[in-house]
Amino acid sequence: MSKILSCFFSLFLIALLLFFGSFTVTAEAHPLSLGEHLFAHGNYDAAITEYKRFLFFHPDDARIAEVYRNIGLAYRAQGLWTEAITALRIAIHHATDDESKSEYQLTLAVTLITTQDYDLAQLELIKVTLRSPSALLYRRALFLRAVAYIYQFRWDEAREVLENWGTDEELDKLFDAAIDTPQKSVRVARILSTILPGTGQVYAGNWRGGVNALLLNSALGFLTVDAVLDRYYSDALLWGGLVFWRYYRGNTFRAGEAAAQFNQQRTQQAAEAILQRLQEIVNTP
Repeated sequence: MSKILSCFFSLFLIALLLFFGSFTVTAEAHPLSLGEHLFAHGNYDAAITEYKRFLFFHPDDARIAEVYRNIGLAYRAQGLWTEAITALRIAIHHATDDESKSEYQLTLAVTLITTQDYDLAQLELIKVTLRSPSALLYRRALFLRAVAYIYQFRWDEAREVLENWGTDEELDKLFDAAIDTPQKSVRVARILSTILPGTGQVYAGNWRGGVNALLLNSALGFLTVDAVLDRYYSDALLWGGLVFWRYYRGNTFRAGEAAAQFNQQRTQQAAEAILQRLQEIVNTP
């Protein structure tokens, strides 16, 4: 009888241990699986809460870097860039192998490019390439470096990086076109509008603004001269010294702005064409 009770008690203890062991594993995995479920359904705040719950109870878990990466992605999906960058940097710090570290740095670089912090993105990408990662990660790092340079309109640097990424004849032509993109001189535009209001805007391609400036300044100039000829000097001072001078100076300033805007639009079009071609190359099987 005692042997039967002893065996029963032993089996009971084993079952109890298995039960609580299973419960512990489930309790540990639950926040992660729930966080992933919430993230997949766009409930990012709740997902972050579950991830942080896991970190609080398991600060030394081997998956801590991955959890911080997920938190960074959840913040990024909400447009909380500072929080996303901070979480991704922590993920990189806790990564235990080079491949994971490189993967997280690529994710961080994408986030930095999105926030237009191109120089910091380049720094992270250079770290990846210096680590001699896998061929896939290396090519992704080169691609992102080129994208960052393109957004900065640094055509020569982007082309140099892409030479190690791949070759494409059409892409080379687009880079040549970008380098040779016609530009308007801001100084010339202002000088022209100083000589004759509106001509600087016309030079910069803004015909509507040029005609408007010419007509408005001509009308104000006429009123000023007419007041002087009629000896209404106080009116002449009002029209000429205050109104006309203000619009005349504004005309030269807007001429410079029109030239700068023209240059920005043309350069942006060149960048978009290059990025479109890169997208086509990436999507080509």
